[in-house]
Amino acid sequence: VPSCVAYPKKEESTMKKSDYWWVIVMIAIGFAVPPISNGAPPADAPAAIKWPAGLPKYDHIVIVIEENKDYDQIIGNPAAKYINETLKKEGANLTQMFGEEHNSQGNYFWLFSGSNQNVGFFDQVPKDMDNLGPFSTPNLGASLIQKGLSFKGYSEDLPKIGSRDEFGPDAMGQKNYARKHNPWVSFSNVPNNDPLTSSNLTLKEFPTDPTKFNTLPTVSIVVAGLKNDMHDGLPADSIPHGDAWLKQHLDPYYQWAKTHNSLLILTWDENDDKRKDPQTGANSSFFGLTDPFAVPTDQLGKNKQNRIATIFAGARIKPGDYAEGKGVTHVNLLRTIEAMYGLPKAGKQQEHAAAGGITDDYIITDIFTP
Repeated sequence: VPSCVAYPKKEESTMKKSDYWWVIVMIAIGFAVPPISNGAPPADAPAAIKWPAGLPKYDHIVIVIEENKDYDQIIGNPAAKYINETLKKEGANLTQMFGEEHNSQGNYFWLFSGSNQNVGFFDQVPKDMDNLGPFSTPNLGASLIQKGLSFKGYSEDLPKIGSRDEFGPDAMGQKNYARKHNPWVSFSNVPNNDPLTSSNLTLKEFPTDPTKFNTLPTVSIVVAGLKNDMHDGLPADSIPHGDAWLKQHLDPYYQWAKTHNSLLILTWDENDDKRKDPQTGANSSFFGLTDPFAVPTDQLGKNKQNRIATIFAGARIKPGDYAEGKGVTHVNLLRTIEAMYGLPKAGKQQEHAAAGGITDDYIITDIFTP
């Protein structure tokens, strides 16, 4: 079992007044003093992947991230009625989509930034520094904003706009919001603290009136709480409950999206890595980076492979099942969105996926109509 990766530490300034003469000397003799980073992609950041001419560039994309279910627990399961009879039937179903690791938190970071940012495999929330997120590396939110586009994350039961709390209660006082499912709050280059500009919003800020959907940002990520994202409870209960929540909260947007050049992406963070082997009852938990090319002969193999369901549904989508070559990961979802909007690449492909031939530059294009 891979060991937990330690949190990266953000260095605090220890410069004394007496040390500033070194800066003066450096300038005097011609050495450049490095500027303070504003979180923008470095000058040598990987260039954007070219988006094929004629394919859609959506006005709005909403990504919904569900929790901890195997592909075969969702696709074809009548308990997930809305997902299968509406979104899958009308959308593009990716049959070889894989998460990057277990446990949960890192997968959210992979999707948002092309890296797990070394947060470790045990869902320990990164430590803020000076009321700012500890990371300033390139990510989807920062890249969209720097391009003059927009990003917002909407989290159910986030205590308030811009909250950095680790948990938040629902109306019954039960833990529902979990920061481990909210990566954008951990980046200092994504607006957070000012309620007027924050990208860290509660679900109450997500519009429910179809006439307001055009006010959504370019890209949104919606995260249901633990009670509603299929995380809590046995699959027999959590899947139909999560499916009903999804229909209630996202179907109005989806119906609107089909005729307004917009898209819904439904994905999961990871497969059900706590699921016991259905044949032997053996504990099959696995922690660490997963491998899309692991052989899924038993539940432990499935957990090492980490295959999840992902559906694209909305305008200009060709319904059907799509294998996407050797498969895709959250990083390839990120690459597809980056290419669509001409954004530089953030991070890189997960190492086991890359070693097996799922390339860092692979983007999903065959599901769209010209």
